[in-house]
Amino acid sequence: MGPVRIVISFANAELTGTYAVLVTNRTDWTATQILRRYLQRWPIETFYQDGKGHLGLAAYRMRTAEAMKKHWCLVFVAYSLAHLDCLPTDPIARTRKLPVHPIKTIGEVCREQAQALIQALILFAHHLLQAGESAQDVFAKLFAKEQVFATS
Repeated sequence: MGPVRIVISFANAELTGTYAVLVTNRTDWTATQILRRYLQRWPIETFYQDGKGHLGLAAYRMRTAEAMKKHWCLVFVAYSLAHLDCLPTDPIARTRKLPVHPIKTIGEVCREQAQALIQALILFAHHLLQAGESAQDVFAKLFAKEQVFATS
């Protein structure tokens, strides 16, 4: 691997508690330069972690480059929308251009959306059953492919 530079960065001046170990082959960089570059990379790392863990980035099984591009685009759109849901809605912070920190994680947003989807599915099935449809017809509608239903 050759010569490397190692930087150990602690969360506090007492050099206790949480720390990060960074290794680079850029031996000409200072510790500050290495930390700055790492901080630029951090959002990319968290995107890949969230994308693979919550949004299906690693779960695609496409055979064509076009299909893969579409899947990636959908993951990026889902991530962008979920990220917006993570941010506070405080207009004062935005007008003052203060740093905006997330109030929840992508994982929390995904769990909230999954719960809302299951709730809507249960209510839809309940509505159909209350309207007199048989359980067999409800299941047929729930598991049918590419059908559009009126929910009025």
